[in-house]
Amino acid sequence: MSAPHIVMVDDEEDLREPVAAYLRDQGVEVEEADGGPALDRLLSARVPQVAVLDVTMPGEDGFSIARRLRASYGPRIGIIMLTARRDLVDRVVGLELGADDYMMKPFEPRELLARVRSVARRVAEPAAAAPAPEPEAKPAPANGYHDAFWVQTSRGQIRVPVDTIEWIEAAKDYALLHTGERSHMIRVTMAALAETLDPERMMRVHRSAFVRPAAVREVAQVGRHTTLVLQSGTAVRVGPIHADEVRQRLRR
Repeated sequence: MSAPHIVMVDDEEDLREPVAAYLRDQGVEVEEADGGPALDRLLSARVPQVAVLDVTMPGEDGFSIARRLRASYGPRIGIIMLTARRDLVDRVVGLELGADDYMMKPFEPRELLARVRSVARRVAEPAAAAPAPEPEAKPAPANGYHDAFWVQTSRGQIRVPVDTIEWIEAAKDYALLHTGERSHMIRVTMAALAETLDPERMMRVHRSAFVRPAAVREVAQVGRHTTLVLQSGTAVRVGPIHADEVRQRLRR
């Protein structure tokens, strides 16, 4: 695949410019915009493979930009959202609007590079290779989500094997399935996950989180809190009532 062509949209120059410089050094073709109007000028000349959007900007925010990009270009453009807010609702909103991935600030530029390349590869795939849409979402099998989840995307439903998921974050009627490369949103309650997930493959570590044991790289103690560092570098805090069971399970 040729070098990805992306546009970074962020009003914070102190963050945008050094990250853009790093990506250029890694062979990514990067254009920069400080908001919606500047982005529109770039789009009138050329549509990038991936748009990296900050959520919180004066004027038009990242959610609004994501909504109109998806409406105008469909799956021809990848969208990665950036935000300093840690509310799960914000991430769910971004994914419901059509974002392909969601990253928290602060982040490592090399992690953004990996996600940009991953999203760019998916955008570059020929339409014929996309999964065929199915009329209705598949329900969980009788014995639970033992093998995979079915996720609705702009290209139809895709199968996300449980063995590719590092951790699952849930709240109310939504859950985010985090793989090493991206996040997927599904509509499911925490109670349904607790009842149907295979506990041998996804262990409960918090009132709103499950982790795949094989994805744990390190168990760290930060003050009074136990934290699991995953293969992707993501840190997931363990709830106090689950700490002993998790440590025994991981034997660390």
